[in-house]
Amino acid sequence: MTALVQPLEPAQATVRGRRQVFVCGDLHNLGDLKLLLQNLALTRGRGGLVRRWAPLPEMVIRQVQAAGGEVLSGKAIFAFSRRAFGAEVVFGGGQLVRDNVSIPSLLGLLLASLSARLGGGRLVTRGLGVSTIRSPLRRLLWRAVLANCARINLRDHASARNLARILPGKAHAVNADMVFLPPPSGSVAARGGRERRWIVVAPCVDGSEGRSLEGDALDAVMAAAVRALPGARLAVACHDPRERMDKAVAQRLVTRWPDRQVEVFDDYDLDALTELYRDAALVVTNRLHSLIFAILAEAPALAIEDGAAKVRVVADSFEIPVLPRDETALAVGCVDAALAFDPELRARVRQDMARRAAKNLD
Repeated sequence: MTALVQPLEPAQATVRGRRQVFVCGDLHNLGDLKLLLQNLALTRGRGGLVRRWAPLPEMVIRQVQAAGGEVLSGKAIFAFSRRAFGAEVVFGGGQLVRDNVSIPSLLGLLLASLSARLGGGRLVTRGLGVSTIRSPLRRLLWRAVLANCARINLRDHASARNLARILPGKAHAVNADMVFLPPPSGSVAARGGRERRWIVVAPCVDGSEGRSLEGDALDAVMAAAVRALPGARLAVACHDPRERMDKAVAQRLVTRWPDRQVEVFDDYDLDALTELYRDAALVVTNRLHSLIFAILAEAPALAIEDGAAKVRVVADSFEIPVLPRDETALAVGCVDAALAFDPELRARVRQDMARRAAKNLD
């Protein structure tokens, strides 16, 4: 039987008398929403302020409020900075340091971090992902924001390399993605006897980075998966259900496979998405947090290679097969390898990732 990953009780899971302000990713993305709800759970009921930039769906706001979060617009730069005065500003987890963050948003982050420091607060990071920053102005602003951290907690070595280009010599630690941190109480659900009834396809699309799940490899994988799992149904999991994002890919896949019945999960209910993964007979994805959701649900998984190094790092760590996006000859072998994964090995790696994720809170 696969060992459960036990909950951790990190030393800094509670707020030391200061208001917490959470700077998170785009909460239209359910992976980022999970990371935020995880941060709110660590406050032990105290809750905190949550910065958002773009308007959010009501379902997302309800989930944040139920976890104790108060959603504030970061576009009201001065009002938000006043609320951050003297606070502990929690930056992350997730890939927040990106080259596509707007200049006004970066200026707002800088002002809020300075306000926190002036009031005796601080800026901390948790499992931060750092992208390559090519824009000189954005590099300058990110340098100014991150300089307010005593130490930067990163999720992977690629982020450490990118950080060194922004802030050479900055104190940092390479830990693990915060999503691997177990809940403060209770245990991670075991594979147990759940019925595995879905072949889940979870796309990630990013035109600026040339990322896409669609291609000959996906068609070959799905044909092999349907043969290997004849009783399973097909589902497309939209981690970012906006019309121009995953929902658009889902519509194309339904059209691409007219002879198959495909159910699309395209709302903002994180619990429903989590249940889908728990019932997955196989997960096929090019999205990092989809791969991690599959790992946490103890579901078989297969990654489609689209050039994103962060997906490859997690896949290699857990011995998950990776298939190049335009490769078809290896599809059957990859599906067989995914279905035959070693649950004991995966549990050991998860436990190690959980310990490393907890170091983000030191």
